[in-house]
Amino acid sequence: MKVPGEIEPTTLRRAVEQAFAVQIGLADAPAQGFADWKSLARVVAGLAVASGSRVIGISGSQGSGKSSLAQTLAAALNRSTNSAVACSLDDFYLTRQERALLAREVHPLLSTRGVPGTHACDWLREVLQSVHSGQRNLRIPQFDKGLDERAGTLDATADILILEGWCVGVAPQPEGLLAQPCNALERDEDAQGVWRGWVNAQITQHYQPLWAHVDLWLHLRVPGFAQVVAWREQQEFSLPGAQRMSKLELERFIAHYERLTRWQWRHPARGPGLLVQLDAQHGVEGVTVSAGTVIESQ
Repeated sequence: MKVPGEIEPTTLRRAVEQAFAVQIGLADAPAQGFADWKSLARVVAGLAVASGSRVIGISGSQGSGKSSLAQTLAAALNRSTNSAVACSLDDFYLTRQERALLAREVHPLLSTRGVPGTHACDWLREVLQSVHSGQRNLRIPQFDKGLDERAGTLDATADILILEGWCVGVAPQPEGLLAQPCNALERDEDAQGVWRGWVNAQITQHYQPLWAHVDLWLHLRVPGFAQVVAWREQQEFSLPGAQRMSKLELERFIAHYERLTRWQWRHPARGPGLLVQLDAQHGVEGVTVSAGTVIESQ
């Protein structure tokens, strides 16, 4: 952990447990959880300030509410003595031209944004290092999903960075798990496992070093993959009609993420933080302290 004051993970874990017990009575009513993101944000903002955390990581499958939670948390922190900015791992996607080059040189599936290996990791590393070194002026890329292209940059000033993304915190899979396709996309378009093997190697080489900069974690856990598909479909309807994917296009798009989404449910990032369990109606079913404990898949 890169927390000012050399706070040990166990110390922060005790702070998380105490904040839960005092502020929302989790010990007395574990099934109740939070009513909304504002309640969760108030608790996490207090923990972040008390621990001196500089980077907060929010992970969760597509449609789980990461972006909304990140913005709500940033607002809560900005009401304190700290300034905060929320950004998405999605904004660090490579340009369409850069992904086209990967598609030609490595595997055709890499033309589609999203999986590890399709982000500007060097840029993200610079941002994370800047935050931890106390530099408050940050230059963050912006990505237009409707156009599937980078769309300029954002100049932000902040003490705390909130980084959200579907594969934030992802760990590589053991090689033995890569042989078996997890869906029709992998079976039909990656029969030899080249794509998924390359993606797995990118996690080890370029992504895991990034996660070491995260001081406090929030994991959003959905009931099952059916909710991932349904909630991502809802997001698609927020785009202009001409930019929306068809149902078949969307299902194929989501299939790119299925393997690592399911893997993260079982193996969330290891570090102090909170595991937020969502129900099928997108409500918060419960919140527990997480230190990276393995969670059984559904």
